[in-house]
Amino acid sequence: MRPILALFVLLSACTTHAQTTPHLDRIILMNGEIIETHVLGQSTLEIRHLELGRNGRTKERAEPTEGVFSVIDTLGRERIWYFHDTIFGNELTIDQMRCFIKGEQDARAGYRSPWTMWGGFIFGAGTTIAADLEVNSLFLPPLFAGVMILPRVFVTRGSLTDPVMEGNEHYAYGYAKVGRTRRVVRSLISTAAGVAVGLGVRQFLINPNLEGYN
Repeated sequence: MRPILALFVLLSACTTHAQTTPHLDRIILMNGEIIETHVLGQSTLEIRHLELGRNGRTKERAEPTEGVFSVIDTLGRERIWYFHDTIFGNELTIDQMRCFIKGEQDARAGYRSPWTMWGGFIFGAGTTIAADLEVNSLFLPPLFAGVMILPRVFVTRGSLTDPVMEGNEHYAYGYAKVGRTRRVVRSLISTAAGVAVGLGVRQFLINPNLEGYN
């Protein structure tokens, strides 16, 4: 009897939690980001929704419709705002754009390129120390980041969330777009960190021990 009573209490608690948990609409942006919110209104100009602030207060915001792919309500019904029209620059069909956005989402969540971080740091620190660069070392981060635009972006192992997308060119294009941006930004930061370390090593460890250094 007691196990049955405990099971009944557990089911009641789960049901109550499900009833009190608020359901949110989802705004899928063209860059792959998803905004979970309460949609207030939709038009050809903007999507109005409530944003929950850190202090618990809500604030009305608006997303330009041209930057929105679709809006999914709490019942799972989707309203697609993207349209295929080459005149407006929308070269991909709706299904192709779905694949593209999926690639963006997977890259944003799972793309990794550790060799870029280490390479940038070593390049920044090593070049600054070896060439005794001072002000000119500021050119190293944008130089290395610019070079990182060129290599091909490969899908990081484990970041592919939907096996159906494997080999899909539009998915790969979306993945590469976000992945390349992340790689460039990280290489810029890591090279700048390397330059800072290189300057410190040169100024405080190497130069004071050189003959004739004042």
